[in-house]
Amino acid sequence: MRTLHRREALKSGSLLLAALLASDAWAGPRKRRRVRRRVKRRIRRRIRRRVLWRTVGPRRALVVPIALAVGWELAVAAEKANAPDVIVVVKEVKVVEKREVLVTVTPDGKVREIDVDREDNADNGKDLPGTELAAADVAPSVDAEIEEEVEVDE
Repeated sequence: MRTLHRREALKSGSLLLAALLASDAWAGPRKRRRVRRRVKRRIRRRIRRRVLWRTVGPRRALVVPIALAVGWELAVAAEKANAPDVIVVVKEVKVVEKREVLVTVTPDGKVREIDVDREDNADNGKDLPGTELAAADVAPSVDAEIEEEVEVDE
């Protein structure tokens, strides 16, 4: 029978202690690495078109696309030269005394009635990026993909 010497006891005890400390149970939670990735996600945007004013005799009207619908956004050209466009949302289209009128809502909540002429031209034929719609909103929209960077655990 072998006898256990002090060196062998210390060596086996230190190996046992090293094995316990190296195990995953004693190591604690693993450090996860955060990585930046480019991901694409689909969003819904309102249909937005740029419209201009037209004066015919005493009557002033907006020139809008023929396919205009409730829920569209219109970028109304400003009346002054260097002023930005005013974005309005079409709330209702109605006919008043043989002329067409749009009921629009501005971003600050004002409701306006504007005379319109329907005509497709180069200015109002281009799609502009509209505002993002919520998932529950049923307004006419265009699907778009946006690419963004997000941090992901690896």
